Amino acid sequence: MMRKISLATVQTHLNYFFQKYNFSRLVMETVLEIIHFIGIISFSAAGAMVAIDNETDWFGVVFLSVITCFGGGLIRDIIAGQSIGRELPVVLTDMNTEIIVSISTATLIFLLAFIFKRKYVEEEKFVDQINNVLDAFGIGVFSAAGTAAYMALDIYSPVVPMVLGMISSIGGSITRDVILGKIPVILCKRIYALATLAGSAVYYITAKFIVVGQDYCDVVSTVACVIVIVAIRMCATVFEWNMPKAIDFAKIRAESEEKNEEKATVSAEK
Repeated sequence: MMRKISLATVQTHLNYFFQKYNFSRLVMETVLEIIHFIGIISFSAAGAMVAIDNETDWFGVVFLSVITCFGGGLIRDIIAGQSIGRELPVVLTDMNTEIIVSISTATLIFLLAFIFKRKYVEEEKFVDQINNVLDAFGIGVFSAAGTAAYMALDIYSPVVPMVLGMISSIGGSITRDVILGKIPVILCKRIYALATLAGSAVYYITAKFIVVGQDYCDVVSTVACVIVIVAIRMCATVFEWNMPKAIDFAKIRAESEEKNEEKATVSAEK
């Protein structure tokens, strides 16, 4: 017989766990900071790999890596009005360390690709898989950070923090792809937007109703957000989940060509 799990039960178990191991607020803040920087490294590496695949030089790799990592936050702050008449976006004023980490990560990826260029090309499929995982983790962390930033403003509508959390994580990738002259991946495969919105929603629900007011609120909510986004993205990759399209031109053209070839074969036999 399955045991019924209530919200109170979850809260009790979480409280017991964190009290048992005596996690202080300082420890929680340190863990959150570590997750934050792992997200920056992951997102920067993913952006650098995309830039390398498009044969950009070192500056292009670094520039597109930084854009991938921080472009979404910049767009989010502009949309939310934080840069109009009051203050500049956070990325332009208070993220010097994060930008240095992003540049360093991009440079390291560039050097690895440069030194092991033949191996990099031979293992292109494996590199793409790594890129997908890093991108998913980075999106998870930045979705959580964006959602948290606007929940702190006590905005009445729950939709606003979730949407801004989504923009924080995917805005940079969209900007990068537009600069490269490509249709953004988010618009055509791997259900990027849906996964990101789901993660932001999980962060909001967890922080607002499950662990509200606790020292570990941000950590638990962030981890939950990252797990949901990474899980959805990995499932989308493995099972080839994509949002439906009005017309799949490539598939229809392939089917038409196949039918034409069959007709041509039948005619030749006659």
